[in-house]
Amino acid sequence: MTSRLRRKQPLLILLLLLLAVIMAGVILMNQKAVPLPPRVEEPPGPLPARQSAYYVRVPVADVRANPGREAELVTQALLGDEVKVLEQEGDWLQGQVPDGYTGWLKTADVVLDTPPPARDLALVTVPRALLYRQPGGADAAGEALMATDLPLLQQREGWMEVWLPGRGTAWLPANEVEVWPGGKVKGKRSGEDVIKTAERLRGAPYLWGGVSLYGIDCSGLTYIAYYLNGVRLPRDADLQFQVGRQVAREELQPGDLVFFNTEGSGSLPTHVGIYNGNGEFINSRSGRGVITSRLDEPLFTRGYLGARRYLP
Repeated sequence: MTSRLRRKQPLLILLLLLLAVIMAGVILMNQKAVPLPPRVEEPPGPLPARQSAYYVRVPVADVRANPGREAELVTQALLGDEVKVLEQEGDWLQGQVPDGYTGWLKTADVVLDTPPPARDLALVTVPRALLYRQPGGADAAGEALMATDLPLLQQREGWMEVWLPGRGTAWLPANEVEVWPGGKVKGKRSGEDVIKTAERLRGAPYLWGGVSLYGIDCSGLTYIAYYLNGVRLPRDADLQFQVGRQVAREELQPGDLVFFNTEGSGSLPTHVGIYNGNGEFINSRSGRGVITSRLDEPLFTRGYLGARRYLP
């Protein structure tokens, strides 16, 4: 009798342990299955106060490689762009602008100011929009160029009030700007949208480092066209070539960027354009400005490097 009980004890202990494991599992499953109470969205409170910073106060500001009017133009910054100032030298200051470049700007083109706590942005979608002191268009207060983005303060019957660094506020016609709620582009964009944006700058002259209708280079055109459609590309063609999805030439779609080395110097891109179908692309060419060119032109046939896609 005693020996039989000893033989059954290990089996009994094993059964008890198994039962305990099963019970623990049931408890854990029940705990995970308990639904959480629905999340209550609290109404948005006041926005936190913004910090003072340096901002471009003119429609377009030159950013040069060194202090001085004769120094190389490396890029430009638009009205309202923040400049992260590094140092100052006489009438010039060195700073980083939103496209990533660090260079020298005229001190007179920049102002220290505190932006309002606005959630939405107003982006200029036309080559040149006039600013007005009051809605109605009677008293001009300057201009804002395509891709300028400014904090939106209020809307009123076809007009939008925006903040101007160092100058208070101004009004823009609503049909010349696009509102980005929370600073984000609205809706999905396509390559066709990018082409339509670039076409608005058709005829603008070529300017190395330029980003506006007063002068723009090849990568400035692609940078602006994509930025207005919610994609911030690198500023230069060689860096744009390093991002996005590679596209075979026979699979090109409108909006893809096509890259070339037009100097016969190797595999580094020196030129870029926006493919718009039928073997054509819109680009800004030295001496000719923003025009349509063809892939089968000898210059581009010899120098073709590939294409990239940044939108679905």
